[in-house]
This record gives sequence, C-alpha cells and structure tokens, in this order.
Amino acid sequence: EISLFSDLSLFRKTTLGTHRQAQPRQRASSREKDRMASSIAVEATALLATRQVALLAAVRQVEVLESLDALELRLASLGSNEVGELPEEEGESAPTTSSASPPPPPLPSDASPTHRAIHAELASKLDTSFPSSFRVVRVPGEYYDRPLEYRRQVLDAFSTSHLCKTMVMENTKDDRPFPEGLDDGEAWSTKYIMVVVQYVSKLHAEKIRDFVFEKRGGKTQRKKIKFRLAPEEVSDAITGYSHNAVTPVASKTKIPLLVSHRVLELRPDFFWLGAGEVDLKVGFSAAEFAEAYGAHVIDCTYDDK
Repeated sequence: EISLFSDLSLFRKTTLGTHRQAQPRQRASSREKDRMASSIAVEATALLATRQVALLAAVRQVEVLESLDALELRLASLGSNEVGELPEEEGESAPTTSSASPPPPPLPSDASPTHRAIHAELASKLDTSFPSSFRVVRVPGEYYDRPLEYRRQVLDAFSTSHLCKTMVMENTKDDRPFPEGLDDGEAWSTKYIMVVVQYVSKLHAEKIRDFVFEKRGGKTQRKKIKFRLAPEEVSDAITGYSHNAVTPVASKTKIPLLVSHRVLELRPDFFWLGAGEVDLKVGFSAAEFAEAYGAHVIDCTYDDK
C-alpha cells in the first residue's frame, strides 16, 4: 500500500509539473501570434497606402491627358487669325498668314467605296464649310456591344456626350406610302426628317412636332403630326445606309435635317457620328457641320438629358 501511494504521489507531481511547464509555452505562443498579427497588419496598411498613392497618380495622369486632348482640339479649331503673331520689327513687313484650310486626312488605300464617298464629300467642303477638317475612324466589330465609355475611348472623344447618332423619323399621321411624301415641292410638307442627337440624351418627339407645325405655318393640325422612328427598310432606302450607319454625309436622299442644340453646345466643338458603315465613324466641328448641311438647330430633347 505504501508503494502504491508513493507511485500515485509521484504521478501527480509529474503531471502537475508538466502542466505548469506547458503554460508558459502556451502563453509565449500566444504572444508570438499577437506579434505576427500586428506585423501583418502594419505591412497590409503600408501596402494599401502605396496602392492608393499609385491610384491617385494614375487618375491625375488621365486628367492631364484629357486636358491635353482638349487643348489640342481647341488649337485645331482655331482660325489662323486667332493665332498670335510675332511683333513686327521696324522696317520689316508683317509676315503673311495663310487662311487656307488644312488638307483632308489621308484616305487609306484599302478604303471601302462608302468610306471614299464620305471622304470625298467632306473634302470638297474643306475650303468653305470645314476649315477645321474632319476625321474618319474604323472601329472594332464589338463597338456597339460595349458601353459608351468604351466607344469614347476607341474614338478618343472628349466625353460620352460627344458621341451622337442620326435617325430618320416619319410622320405616322401622314397616310402617304413610301416613297411618296419625300418631296412634293412644298417646303416642310415632307413625311420624313433626319435628326441628330447625343446618345446620352432622350429625344422629345413633341418638341419636334411643334417645330414642324411652326414650319408648316399652321397648314397642318398638330394632331396630324406625330414623328416616330422610321422603319429600318425605309431609313435604308432614304439614306442608302443601314442601322447604326445612318449619316447625313453623302446621304442618298436629302431631307430636312434637325440637330439638337445640345450638340452645338459641346466643348470642345468636335463630335462623332456614324459614317455609312456600322464600323465607320466620322468626327468634325458641330458648328461647321450644321452650316455645311443646312441643319436646323433646335431643342428636341428632354431637359434632364
């Protein structure tokens, strides 16, 4: 019995000693974990701060590039008389400046017939209507499958507000079948009109109705004027261009052209339109475009765009 009690006492002492020795190691292990967690937190904070600085630098770079693009477009749109001249030295004649328009952009050797027609018509107007020239760009096939911001980047447009579209609209209250109603010799009696608006704006059909009503001098009742998007086959027949390619430039048939006043308010004054093919776009000055094509600039969108 004495031996049994002795063995039991020894077992208790040994177990208690082992437990007491394990406790400091456990506490040490816990402190080590706290130190590691603190170190990781510090490193993560430093990494986050570094990435935030890099992000701010990238944003600033984009802003600077956009400002440079705007300045380049502004300089391109300035007439030669607006460019500062060196002061005239005594006894010397003032240098002469040329008011000639810049040459048209180069036409690719593999340009399609439509591209050549668009280029030729705009080039013919350079001396009179387009002193700031124009640009024709072919875009990727996925252009219309991507958001406006992607399209803006492809065209290097100043903003998504500078992206516009052309629509052929018809007076659905006019019973004349196509092609009747295109032009019967009387001003504004046409059943069809062409409208240019921004993609970011919403067309206001009633404003177009009121404008046409005034143009017709009240000869047609308002209730007999209701413009809606023309059927695609009618639009194709009138312009010679398919959906997403409609443009007033080199259009097959000339019909009254309306342009949203918001397009003329764009700054810088350089916007983009379709150019006869789905993947072909043309850019030019809105003011010069409106003058060259005899467009009627009107308020034809909702105020909140």
